[in-house]
Amino acid sequence: MPLPLSPRRKSFAWLLLVVGGFLGAHRFYLGSYLGGAAQLLLLLVGVGNLPGSRFALGLLGPWLLLDIYWVHLRLKRQDESSAARRPTAKAYDLEALNHADELRERFAVAAETHDWAKAVALGEQIVASARKVFKGPHRNLAMSLCMHGQACYQFKALDEAKASLEESLAIGRRIGMPAEDMEIVRKALAMTLAGIGDERSARQLRAGLPAGGGAGNDTVLLDLLEDREKHYKAAFERRDLALAEKLCAEAVETSRQLCGGAGKAVVFHLISHAEICRQLQWHDKAASLLDECLAIIDQLGLDDGWRLGPTNTLALLHADAGRSDEAEVLYKKTIAMAVALSKGASTDDVVRAFNNLAFLYTNTDQDQKAELCYARAMVHLDKLPPGEGDADLHSDLLINFAQLHMSLNEAEHAKPLFERALAIQERSCRGISTSAATAHNDLGLIAQEEGDLREALKHFKRTLLLNQICAPDHFGNLANAQRNIDNVSLALAAVARAARLEPST
Repeated sequence: MPLPLSPRRKSFAWLLLVVGGFLGAHRFYLGSYLGGAAQLLLLLVGVGNLPGSRFALGLLGPWLLLDIYWVHLRLKRQDESSAARRPTAKAYDLEALNHADELRERFAVAAETHDWAKAVALGEQIVASARKVFKGPHRNLAMSLCMHGQACYQFKALDEAKASLEESLAIGRRIGMPAEDMEIVRKALAMTLAGIGDERSARQLRAGLPAGGGAGNDTVLLDLLEDREKHYKAAFERRDLALAEKLCAEAVETSRQLCGGAGKAVVFHLISHAEICRQLQWHDKAASLLDECLAIIDQLGLDDGWRLGPTNTLALLHADAGRSDEAEVLYKKTIAMAVALSKGASTDDVVRAFNNLAFLYTNTDQDQKAELCYARAMVHLDKLPPGEGDADLHSDLLINFAQLHMSLNEAEHAKPLFERALAIQERSCRGISTSAATAHNDLGLIAQEEGDLREALKHFKRTLLLNQICAPDHFGNLANAQRNIDNVSLALAAVARAARLEPST
């Protein structure tokens, strides 16, 4: 089945009819290749002094007059087709949505004044409104249930809180709600279960275990698992990878005992262990852990939401080892899974999947494929709510795409991407990060190329400062930033000397 043509420019189609109609150019442009070839053939016969040449030219003239109407019909059909393909927004009850927003404002006031009885009543109205508007699983409904559950917990209506939070968690799992929202619901449900007295279920929920499961001395094992998880995450944050790997391996073994060999907690800690091993350059061990992780996912019948992370890490392993073909296949799988899990929406997982594949193409000198992947990632990024999601992911995507433009000598396209990345970093961490340092460095290079030495010096000084704060052990980056500062300072001094020597007019 042939792919549909991209929309054609009306003015260009009419221009081709007027200027190159006798060559069939307008028909070729609008996709009528046989008609265009026929008109070109009539022209060749007509000017070639062949038998029937005058007859051929006689046919071509009226045909071109008829094509005025044909072009009009063709462009009209294109407009109708574009309108049919254009996605239509869901029609929600705007009055009900506005009413729900008013209820939320009143709920926030009640919560701030600790009027939990009123907050519970408002929460019930908010949930009822969300059910009426969305008529099925939706993030808004899930978070409305979470609000109601938290208010019920504060009001000591623990059974009602448990029911609302469990429904919120179930909806979140079904629709693939963002991890930060899921974490809010899990913590609220764990607090509620603990308040009811089901401390064991609450702690299992916090540990990622199914409530009511486990074997042996669960209390002791849960204590040990929570301790190991807490400490290996802390070690990973301070980049003590050797200690993090040791503690994470112990967490994996503890979760095996709790789950009886295979369970969601085992999968969770295996993924963390594999990532730590990957960063330690223990590629074979990391690959073995990921293979085991995927086997357990298949054994438990878990959905692609669990398979997405280990598949992506396995692709990173292949890419690190130079096996770009294997990495490409896996990255394409992660894209397919992320898109399917998003159910047509734009999510950070979709953005991450396209960004990873584009970065692979960039490193293997496939610039055209990389540019296409980055462009698709940008489409999804632009659809995300401003200021929400993984700020580091968003800025990394923008910087990666900008650096591709830099390599193609397209500084005019790279500059706004770097500036947008800096704006994201400014909101998330006040611009103090290695990503911000990279963006400032490249903006300095662009300013230097444009001859704006003062702007370049400002960016290079900021680069040096950020590298000193965020990556003091990266001596190469520090030396490069200092060298750029020195070069621009010398150039500015030379300009100043030249200005003083220039005779006044």
